[in-house]
Amino acid sequence: MGNAIKGSLNKNQSLSKNIFNKDFVVSAIIPIVIFYVFNKFKMPLNGIILSGIWSIGVVIVNFIKEHEINVLATMAAIFSGVGLIGTIISKNPTFYFISPIVRDVLYALIFFGSLFLEKPLIQLIVEQSYFKNPPEELRKNAKYKSTWIILTIAWGALNVSQAVIGIILLNLVSMQSYYAIITLYSNISTPLLIAFSISFPSWYWKK
Repeated sequence: MGNAIKGSLNKNQSLSKNIFNKDFVVSAIIPIVIFYVFNKFKMPLNGIILSGIWSIGVVIVNFIKEHEINVLATMAAIFSGVGLIGTIISKNPTFYFISPIVRDVLYALIFFGSLFLEKPLIQLIVEQSYFKNPPEELRKNAKYKSTWIILTIAWGALNVSQAVIGIILLNLVSMQSYYAIITLYSNISTPLLIAFSISFPSWYWKK
């Protein structure tokens, strides 16, 4: 089984080398800069709207470039769009800040809920995008299914942590500090978990 695992995963290992690159700056740093600039000029609502449009635009551009639907990115874009529309209608910046917390809670429920399905959500995502047609020898191994259960739990736990941190920050720090911290935390913790998700199966299956 070791050779089948090695051959199937090698093509995915380069993903971990590309986590902290220009895409991180584009998706995480620039929205914060946009918000800070507008907030400095007492226009936080405009800053939120533009940074939200930027974030959604990044997802759309990536889709156009890759010609492939990324489940997590699509879900993030949908929630960002709902938060952005709600902010524009209500003209209340708080609406946009609360939406990530609601999103993370829903993500956690989706991840944990998928554990009761035939295939956990992470398994569906991986087999759809990165690990198509796994070898029969590997699929029959007991560790194959448990791998995706472990990773699905990890992703659910990450979203719970983001929601908890968001609630704490929203009640303790300023609006600009909340936005900066929660955006950076999300854009750092998620790539790190992606790197873990890439390396964990190879280690676990060989164990």
